[in-house]
Amino acid sequence: MARGSLIAVSGLFAGLAAVAALTVSAERRNESPWRPINATSHWIHGRRAGSQSRLDLAHTGTGFVTHMLASLWWALPFSAMVGRSARPSPQRVMAAAFGTTVLAALVDYGLVPKRLTPGWELALPKSDLAAAYMAMGIGLALGASLHGAAAARGQEHPPV
Repeated sequence: MARGSLIAVSGLFAGLAAVAALTVSAERRNESPWRPINATSHWIHGRRAGSQSRLDLAHTGTGFVTHMLASLWWALPFSAMVGRSARPSPQRVMAAAFGTTVLAALVDYGLVPKRLTPGWELALPKSDLAAAYMAMGIGLALGASLHGAAAARGQEHPPV
């Protein structure tokens, strides 16, 4: 697999899948769907970012860009775990997605300073964070699968 495009596609799908899970979690709790994304801007705006309910550039824009960049970052170890095979097995892709997701959760909420966490805990109960990480893993695997299918057809990037 072309590593750069695998990272881009998998990171994009992982980031969007996590955003979808966070949005659903917030709405299920009768909260603004923007709160978890706004909370990710806490590295600039402080803890109060998690209580911001409106869509705005300062919180939502910063939070979304930060989250998507982090998703691309986590696609790097995922890509390394998948390996260089043009058609990695589904088991290898799923194992790499699971491993990356566990690593991300451990680093995000166990190793980095509070100011550098995703901040989702400022807007949602910790029980909902697991759903966001599971969605991230599914997004990584889906992105890799689409990338692999496109590579098999001779395309550099999958149709999105």
